[in-house]
Amino acid sequence: MNIALTGITGMVGSHLIKKIVEDSKKGSAHNIRALIRENSVVEHLKTFEDVDFIIGGLEDRESLAKLVKDADVLVHLAHFPGPVQAYDELVKVNVNGSFDLLEEAKKAKVKQVIFMSACTVFGEILPSVDQEHPLDPKHPVWPSSLYGAIKSSIEGFCHYYNKSRAFDVTILRPVTMYGVRPQLDKSEWFQTIDFLATNYNVDVKGSTKYVSVDSVVQAIQKVMGNSEASGKTYHLIDGHIHNMNLGQLIADTIDSFGEVEGVMGEEGVHMSSQEAKDLGVEFAGQEGIVKYIKLIHKLQGEYGGERNINNW
Repeated sequence: MNIALTGITGMVGSHLIKKIVEDSKKGSAHNIRALIRENSVVEHLKTFEDVDFIIGGLEDRESLAKLVKDADVLVHLAHFPGPVQAYDELVKVNVNGSFDLLEEAKKAKVKQVIFMSACTVFGEILPSVDQEHPLDPKHPVWPSSLYGAIKSSIEGFCHYYNKSRAFDVTILRPVTMYGVRPQLDKSEWFQTIDFLATNYNVDVKGSTKYVSVDSVVQAIQKVMGNSEASGKTYHLIDGHIHNMNLGQLIADTIDSFGEVEGVMGEEGVHMSSQEAKDLGVEFAGQEGIVKYIKLIHKLQGEYGGERNINNW
């Protein structure tokens, strides 16, 4: 299978390409072409010698055409962060660039597009949503943030191309993802783990809906080449944890003398990932969080922020 990827230098992209390459060594051969920016940090990608890297970006349509040429599947993970003061550029690059990417995918006769959206497409939640009727992919989308609005706009384009039968489309909406990032200190909960590892007290508040990057990668692989996933949207959520409880879990896991203080968060909106479970995606629950905490703690001591995917 010929796979085209955007966002390969980010957390999901880095973990996805690692898994695809591992599977290829076991006999599931894939040809991978990936879009990277000229100034991207790519030290953690140097182990993947067989990947065809295309220098460019969402604002460079010529590079987008090169990316999707002869591709069977396009996995669109990229989100251009941009400086916070340049909202117009943020919209232009992400929305217009994604539209250009989908247009080029149509021209190249790509068979399937997988788009990584986010649950931030939801801003206002209907009062009918409760524990017995959790938030599912059929709930109306009313973004309350620019990031959510950008993701929602791209979802709209995806639906258009799917309905017009240009190619099959599958949309994935993860909540807060935890996993080792190429830049270690940008990994989720790194600072809390770091403070408690040095026996400092931490002050936390709020709560978190979480999902492991491993489950997100699983979801991508489950829908890749799967015609049954065409036109569908999947929520990727493992569970919910109060940050006070998370902090204490971290302290207990790494045997910290630091104390966890703060304010307990709200229960939050109930969400369902049943469609993803039906697809075969596995969620590790709090056992997965404990395993991740141990890994971050280990990497802190051994490698610091070194970008080397072999160390993951």
